[in-house]
Amino acid sequence: MTENPETSNIPKWLHPTDVMKLHKLKQKKKALQARIKGTNPKQELTTSGSSQSFENIFAAKKRTNPFVTNSQNKKIKTEQNFCLDESTDQTLFKLFNQKPLSSPNGSFTSFSDILNKINADGKESIEVVKAQGENWLPIDWALKDKLRLISSKPFPWSQKLKVSEEASGITAFARCLNNDPGNNLDSSPNAKFHQCCLYWMHPHLPWMSLFPRISSKVQSVAPINSHVRESLQQAWSDSLRSLFQLIRTRQCPYFYACANSFTVLFRAAGISGFTDLHVLITPTTKGFRNLLKQEEIEFTMPLKKTRSPDQEFENKTTANSTQMQDTEDQMENEDIPDETWMKSMGIDDKEIKRINYSQDKMISKIECEVDNSDQSLVMIEGGEVHGFYNFFLNCKSSTALTGHLAGVPPTLLAPVAFHGASLNSLKVKESKVYIDDSNYYSLELSGPILPSMTPNLFAVSRPEHSLTATYNNLRSTECFSQVKNTERRSVIERTGTVVFGTENLSDCGLSSDILKHFCAPDKDYVTNVECLKYTSENNTFTWS
Repeated sequence: MTENPETSNIPKWLHPTDVMKLHKLKQKKKALQARIKGTNPKQELTTSGSSQSFENIFAAKKRTNPFVTNSQNKKIKTEQNFCLDESTDQTLFKLFNQKPLSSPNGSFTSFSDILNKINADGKESIEVVKAQGENWLPIDWALKDKLRLISSKPFPWSQKLKVSEEASGITAFARCLNNDPGNNLDSSPNAKFHQCCLYWMHPHLPWMSLFPRISSKVQSVAPINSHVRESLQQAWSDSLRSLFQLIRTRQCPYFYACANSFTVLFRAAGISGFTDLHVLITPTTKGFRNLLKQEEIEFTMPLKKTRSPDQEFENKTTANSTQMQDTEDQMENEDIPDETWMKSMGIDDKEIKRINYSQDKMISKIECEVDNSDQSLVMIEGGEVHGFYNFFLNCKSSTALTGHLAGVPPTLLAPVAFHGASLNSLKVKESKVYIDDSNYYSLELSGPILPSMTPNLFAVSRPEHSLTATYNNLRSTECFSQVKNTERRSVIERTGTVVFGTENLSDCGLSSDILKHFCAPDKDYVTNVECLKYTSENNTFTWS
């Protein structure tokens, strides 16, 4: 059978996928030939317009501009050529603001280069700045009821004491023996630690918690009858008299009297650079200050702030109570007419009384603004201290009349023995804590933490490893550390106050090194401390 020549010229029908395969094969051949010749394949327009449009439809390419003779991508500019007109004033400004050219070394073309750069950055030396501390401890006059020591290593002290350790600690504390090599007492760290945890207190009622006086835990106890109250008051008067005589003769550096509504701090002459015996009382009220004025006891309020004419505040440190009252009366009565003058002007007596009443009310409001705050702190110095001692001895407001502490006189706390005092020890609790995936050793001391306890703890038995100490301060007594000596340090050193104060207090029960800091007039030595860090590497302290 012979084929028809007309039918033999008709092209064979192909599936669209086969057509696309052939088209792509032709494109690859053309690209290969162009690479061999070294020309751009886009420059050779071998396809017709119909085939080109067919390719664009299936490949979803953007239509090319027929007027473009060369569609080769432009090269990226690596240099910026500025045609600057040197005759203009902007030439120098443009040169200064010209952006720096990117160096070819900064670009990384391989993954190994990036790794090398990361390793080079990691090898750069990082300078570690260590915290700079002091080789001395600050003095904080605020009372504390809890002290917690935390360290990554075990403490050399323990709450379990041997018989010899407990006996040696009590003997050394009662006799005020501070690192005396001539005695035959036990010098182990536990014995020295127990010596630092002791204090003297009066009264001591085992069934009552007498420190702190203001506590949220109210104990239900039977009321005290009148006979017991009189006995407690008489014993307390004898103890206060004994302490006052000790501090006058400089055989006691300080002591506290904690009442229900206020706290009194007695400090001997020479402490903190003060030349005379002085007393600090906080917080106080207008009624309490009026009682002092009625007893003609002069006092100052060193932390009180007065309002200046431009409504700013300034610290008031030099005016005593009489001068303060005269100044306030003078300022407040400048614009108040005299009663006789008001009567001469025909003002009625009732109107005069109303004016006086409103004025007294305004004055009372101004005086009561600082009540029960840090600004209400009262300071008594010199011969006025003896008058305050007599006032405090017979002050009925110092003893509560109601409540679970009704009839109990104020708590007396001292670092040295006095008449009627009982020897007490801080409660020690030893435990382990888990912080940040690490085990730490904790030692918690509960009780009245006196200002000399922490310095004694580090002076008698300094630990061999770093540790952190945190305190729980009594908020009402923090202002004790804010009272600073107003005299200049040069004047104090020239007059020899520090030398004589340290020498006169040599029998007060504190070691010579600690006493030197207690008598220093430098304001930096006295501050409030809530957290104390000891670094064993350089034997320094940092605090906040």
